[in-house]
Amino acid sequence: MLLALSALLLTSCGKSLKDIEVTSCKVTSISPKGLSAFDATVDLGVNNPSVQLTITRMNATVKMDGAPCLYLTADDVTLEPRSEQVYILSIHGLLDGNFNPFALLTLLDSPDMDPMTIDVSCHASLKSGLGKDLIYKDIPLKELLGKI
Repeated sequence: MLLALSALLLTSCGKSLKDIEVTSCKVTSISPKGLSAFDATVDLGVNNPSVQLTITRMNATVKMDGAPCLYLTADDVTLEPRSEQVYILSIHGLLDGNFNPFALLTLLDSPDMDPMTIDVSCHASLKSGLGKDLIYKDIPLKELLGKI
């Protein structure tokens, strides 16, 4: 899910700057924070042949059967212009208080992603400060993971 979030945010911004592409994505660490939260680090390879782009206010809500189960936020990232680099992305997750975490364990036994969707939002801005809010709702998680 963390990989999907990162890739979606960067490739979504690429719709206006079509040549930006995610070249790799790897979870390098996950640190539990109590029973319902965690921090993770993702190494994200990005080829940006275009201008500098800063992505801020990255948020996502993962839903199972329409009910929120996981909230994700990510630290800001600035894509350097005309470069291919690996960026270290810090992601923070929190399970919804009404969600049964054991439902996630059933996904490990049979990874049926059909009931899972994700809502994603972020703000993408150019070096000049001009930017745009990007909001995507109810993206099937199965579809998103297939693109990574």
